Amino acid sequence: MKDQVSRRGFLLWSFRSAATLALLGCSGLLLRKNSQYRLYQIDPAKCTQCGKCATACVRIPSAVKCINQFDICGYCDYCYGYYQGEAENRELRCPADAIVRKPVGEGRYEYTIQEDKCTGCGVCVTNCRTLGNHSFYLQIRHDLCRECNQCAIAEACPADAISLIES
Repeated sequence: MKDQVSRRGFLLWSFRSAATLALLGCSGLLLRKNSQYRLYQIDPAKCTQCGKCATACVRIPSAVKCINQFDICGYCDYCYGYYQGEAENRELRCPADAIVRKPVGEGRYEYTIQEDKCTGCGVCVTNCRTLGNHSFYLQIRHDLCRECNQCAIAEACPADAISLIES
């Protein structure tokens, strides 16, 4: 008869089990909440615009997009990232035609990136850095990122320009 559990013992065991499960659940929620602040980020100073961001990402098209930093942009008449020249100079032009030019004044234009077209290839960034004023740069769009445990782009980056930021 000693193997029988008393009502009090059963209730105590049930309460401890429920409390343990509740603590584990809360711990899981806290860990999940904290994991939302783990982000991969590209350092524009290290980025060499190698083109691997467009091809290494598990998302197609890539979660990496070109960003125009408007406070640096000169709103030029001639943008090296946008270049719309002759056929022999097509390598200077965005291959996805993702850059839109909009007049904002006499001889001045605003260049915006259509993110749905941008593949993250870095051609416009290379041209802007080489010939322009460095207002274009690549960045991982976290609203598009699949939040892989290990970023495939970071693994493929030859310049080690992508790092995990935890906060």
